[in-house]
Amino acid sequence: MPRYKKILLVDDHGLVREGAALHLRALDPEIEVYHARTVEEGKAQLAAHRPDLVFLDLRFDGDPLEGLQLLKWIKSSPEHDATPVIVMSGEPLDRKAIEDLLGDNAAGFLSKGKADSAEIFRVAMMSMEAGAVFIHGARAGAGRATAQAADAPPPAPRSAASLGLNESHRRVLMLHVRGTPYKRIARECNLAEVTVKEYISDMCRLFKVENAKALIYEIARAGVVLREDA
Repeated sequence: MPRYKKILLVDDHGLVREGAALHLRALDPEIEVYHARTVEEGKAQLAAHRPDLVFLDLRFDGDPLEGLQLLKWIKSSPEHDATPVIVMSGEPLDRKAIEDLLGDNAAGFLSKGKADSAEIFRVAMMSMEAGAVFIHGARAGAGRATAQAADAPPPAPRSAASLGLNESHRRVLMLHVRGTPYKRIARECNLAEVTVKEYISDMCRLFKVENAKALIYEIARAGVVLREDA
């Protein structure tokens, strides 16, 4: 089972939260699930419980800025910036919209219409634990993600070593795809922040993408697994 044992669900629809909580507890009855229906409640739950993982609705009362506001707050907070956040939406998003979320340090994307089984949540958590990117429910034509398309088999996993990445690049990239801000990556890897940015630029060239958020999406599409033993 994945290591995530304390999970926060932030969504203004109680039925969505209750359904997700049932799926999560079906995976492991010992998982602690916390609920928040507003951005402010989400902040309070983060402070009170320090969850390992957050599932965050993008839209509150139809306003996409509410969820984005909380995502940015989490990732700018020294206490919570290492907490992975999977953004959820009631409708599929296209590639650009998902890349924008990844650029704001989301760890992945899940369409709520696809969040209909415990297996989806298991794959989400296992993907992140393996150092992969989780994208499920992208709009048709948005590109293929790691292992989450319900109508197609996952791409064969590719290790960091198979791509010619050294250990420093692998560690930086693994933290990057989990939505870790550059400053924290620099601290955890004992690197200068400018070096972290140079590494990300190196990997953008390797994957033939223009920027860091497109890099994360491409890693998902290619099925790259970044854990140390992959």
